[in-house]
Amino acid sequence: MYEKYISYIIIIQKYFRLYLIKKKFILVQSNYQTKIWRKNMKWYKNGKSNECEKYQKNIIEKIINSKISLTHDRLNIENIEIKENKYPLTSIDGYEWTENFDGKIVKEDTFYFNLKFVCDLGGAQTRTLREVYYFIKYQLEYLLKNLKSINNQSKNIENTDTYFINILDGDTCYNNLNKFNYLLNKKKYKNIHQFIFIGSLYDFQNNHIRYLINK
Repeated sequence: MYEKYISYIIIIQKYFRLYLIKKKFILVQSNYQTKIWRKNMKWYKNGKSNECEKYQKNIIEKIINSKISLTHDRLNIENIEIKENKYPLTSIDGYEWTENFDGKIVKEDTFYFNLKFVCDLGGAQTRTLREVYYFIKYQLEYLLKNLKSINNQSKNIENTDTYFINILDGDTCYNNLNKFNYLLNKKKYKNIHQFIFIGSLYDFQNNHIRYLINK
């Protein structure tokens, strides 16, 4: 019954995938993005051509009407700094660098994008999400380190010039989102929720997170 329901979703998306109303796309919620669903998408090849990342980036660019640039910027977990480092593993401290961000937008502020699409169950998927967890944890630590207190009408407001947007698609991401929410809701990070996004493309669009890009 469940697979039959998934097949209906695939058929519906076939006809409505590119339909746009007021710059809003018809997007499937991540809990329905199974391995079967993804395999049946026209944009999917074999999982070895970065097609998931390309799909996510294409949709984001249309939602926010901005081009996402490639970047080799990554976080150093020792000093919690972001620097360009194309080949970290050629250096002795190579394991102290996170993966690179999947893209960035630089306006008055800098917006970094981390794009993941994880479906199905297995050890590889668990290891991937654990790495994503620590990647996001260092993003939060970076924000904590770089927050600026701005006086606005006698009120101190926390601010930063760097934002992180983590798009976690696929049913495996959906089923483990509670772990990322646990991280985000730790007391030490209570003042930086507005500077980081963790969720699916569906959440990204429907929570109007794009206002950050257009501000």
